[in-house]
Amino acid sequence: MKLNIILNYYSFCKNNNNLPFKDDIFYWLYSIFSKKNIKKIILNISIVEKNYIFKLNKKYLKISKPTNVLSFLLERNISDKTLSGDIILCKEIIENESFLQKKSLQSHWAHIIIHACLHLLQYNHKNINETCLMQLKEIKMLNLLGYKNPYF
Repeated sequence: MKLNIILNYYSFCKNNNNLPFKDDIFYWLYSIFSKKNIKKIILNISIVEKNYIFKLNKKYLKISKPTNVLSFLLERNISDKTLSGDIILCKEIIENESFLQKKSLQSHWAHIIIHACLHLLQYNHKNINETCLMQLKEIKMLNLLGYKNPYF
């Protein structure tokens, strides 16, 4: 089955240095979704600053802190095999995590985007079993892409 990905990619940051390339994101998305029973993916990926993701967290999740990523599943239509969603990434937090965890920035961007996509596929980390399953999926996807295990 041929996978069709429509990617709307935006940066709302003052500094656009070190953002992932759109072609890399397409590659990561194909790797994530190609073996799923999905024909069409429509994704909006926005890279934002800390204050904006803080406001989104407060409004939608009722938490008063910024996070590295938010995922919103807009629609999953089983009959026509379509998935659409929004992924919001915080550049400042992702860059800081990459530095503190001594990871390459590109591998960390890949990890966080994979993490967000798994949320769109209904994976979660609300308990230890869900967390382990999600992390195993992330590790497997990252290994397939040539990146190291992000948890070690």
